[in-house]
Amino acid sequence: MEQFEFHDPTTRSTWRQCSPGIEELVLNEDKATGRKTLLQRWQPGATNPASSPFVHTFIEEIYIVEGDLTDKTLRQTFDKGMYAYRNPGMEHGPWSSERGCLMFVTCAAVDSTSTS
Repeated sequence: MEQFEFHDPTTRSTWRQCSPGIEELVLNEDKATGRKTLLQRWQPGATNPASSPFVHTFIEEIYIVEGDLTDKTLRQTFDKGMYAYRNPGMEHGPWSSERGCLMFVTCAAVDSTSTS
């Protein structure tokens, strides 16, 4: 990961559409390790196109800064201030957002040499 002092992240990166109504702004990334930090924003009424839960091979942490996010499988809505930590292999989603949301997200590869 690169070291940065405070700056406007849109001078180094741009919001990228992931799917209709869902965008990401990568704040920092190490392509060699797969570690990254990003903001993800959902427009009101956005839903991801997946029809089944997601499963990642990396650790994912999410903090909902604003708005709401609904797990369509669990039929449970999470709001501003809620936090998730997901180990690799944890099923979650698919998702929708009634009011829209902004999330702070980190992704980190699992160290395959770790014994803990």
